[in-house]
Amino acid sequence: MTNNICEENIEKNLKTVNENRGPSVFVAVTGSEQDKNYWQEHFEAVRGELFRHDKSTLIISVSENVRKGNFLGTLNAWLCTKKEMSIKKQKMPNIVLVSMIFGQGKRLAPFTQVLGNRKSAFPLPYNSKHEGLFLCSADLSCLYSNLWVEELENSGFRGVIVKWGDEAIIPGNTLNHESVDLKKVDGIRFFWKRNLTEDLTRDKESLLVEKTTGLVLRQYARGNYENLKNTLSVLPFDKFKVGVNLGSLAISYDFLDIAAEVFKEDINNPSKWVDWDPYIWIALHCESESQWHELLQSEKNNNTSNLSDLVERFPDLYQKITQVKLSLQYKTSRDFAAYAFDFGEPYWADFGLHRTLRQQFESLLEDSDIGIVSRKLFQIPEELDENGNRIIRSVIPPDSKIFNSIIIDSVITDSSTYVNHGLIVGGTHKYVYMPEGGSALFCAVGNIEFDGPHGIAFLAVGMNIVISKGGRHTTLPEILGFRQLVGNESIIDLKGENYDQKILGNELSFAEVEKLMSIVDPKSIDLLQRLHKKIRLQGWEYLEK
Repeated sequence: MTNNICEENIEKNLKTVNENRGPSVFVAVTGSEQDKNYWQEHFEAVRGELFRHDKSTLIISVSENVRKGNFLGTLNAWLCTKKEMSIKKQKMPNIVLVSMIFGQGKRLAPFTQVLGNRKSAFPLPYNSKHEGLFLCSADLSCLYSNLWVEELENSGFRGVIVKWGDEAIIPGNTLNHESVDLKKVDGIRFFWKRNLTEDLTRDKESLLVEKTTGLVLRQYARGNYENLKNTLSVLPFDKFKVGVNLGSLAISYDFLDIAAEVFKEDINNPSKWVDWDPYIWIALHCESESQWHELLQSEKNNNTSNLSDLVERFPDLYQKITQVKLSLQYKTSRDFAAYAFDFGEPYWADFGLHRTLRQQFESLLEDSDIGIVSRKLFQIPEELDENGNRIIRSVIPPDSKIFNSIIIDSVITDSSTYVNHGLIVGGTHKYVYMPEGGSALFCAVGNIEFDGPHGIAFLAVGMNIVISKGGRHTTLPEILGFRQLVGNESIIDLKGENYDQKILGNELSFAEVEKLMSIVDPKSIDLLQRLHKKIRLQGWEYLEK
């Protein structure tokens, strides 16, 4: 990662907002009617901070009534967007930004469930201009996509950018639209050119790119590193480059129009869900149906059933993708083309997993290039006090022992408080004990103690709470009785029994919490700021009742 370039790209994103050059149309893809209304209201409130300072960006929120996967979900969002633009009698802009912000967020349990099952609503240490509000992961994902929108538009591309709502990616390269013409491409892959490793090929899809044109020739699914290495070893690397797919994508309006027609009967069929990665892209890059069947057989030989499962529920998928390609070829008089937009080594902030979320918070305290970029991302100043702290809009006792920490919009009253390498945001506390680091976000806890490193307390409420090493702690909202919930980042698999059964002494399973929170009014979840005010005005007796 090139530190200076990442910092410059962060500033460029913010500048596009201030100069009203962000997207003029933004589409939020949600999982329910309740979420649709929640995100519509949310993005209308913060659009002046995320897209255009003059608040002129049109917000369109759509819901999925059945599971679609993000490929069919994109087509559905496109149809909804066209309908909304027609109703409003507005012309489609050159680029539309789409954010996928649905998902149960099981991997971030129990935090997501307490947020009303909205994983992208996780508030982060980025202070909003709205009093008492912090921007969430969906907000930062959008905010730091402004530069992508501008560069693709200036390069001649016309289509939608599809982003995931639980991550922010800052390119490590200077993006230069003058060096590339994207008028004649149908798709964009955001790409990191680098040598592949076993870990990378396990966690990310790989791309094979032609050096002279920058066009993607092949995409490879996550999986067997040795097989991929053998496949690539016979290629002339003076003509090709390889790297990893960064997940998000852009797709042309022509492609969307044709694909929406070809897949029109599948979009609302609950048995026909499918994601873009990896198999839609693999099918698009296949030169013949025999290549598709070879991949199917190869996965079977390696005891992998992902493609087999997809073909079983979607037997005509490849034929329909071929139909899309042929219709697109007829319309454009050329073959399907996807360009690899090289981001270099990016700064990648993943807010959707316990481990990566914790690493993100800990990086804010680092004296390193990563630390500088992390603080820039959240607009946290570099200046330190005499104890190595960044104390921002907070009240702390003068005799407390607080070192090498970040405290934002918080009140701590007990002078025996001890914090070292800690992050405290939006908190109200009497006593804090955090000798080996930890993060406490938006908590109202009288005495909070971290018994080891890597712990996170989030929306925790109570008089006395202890967070174990690697622990997670949160509290159900007042309407459900302030019941406590714990987790731990050592539990990597949060599916099956770990989700459906009670664990770690919790009164409820995460599945039970999900069900309870699904019927709670979103406004009831957002009462913590008022709770803080009650405590600050009435004292801790309010909770002791």
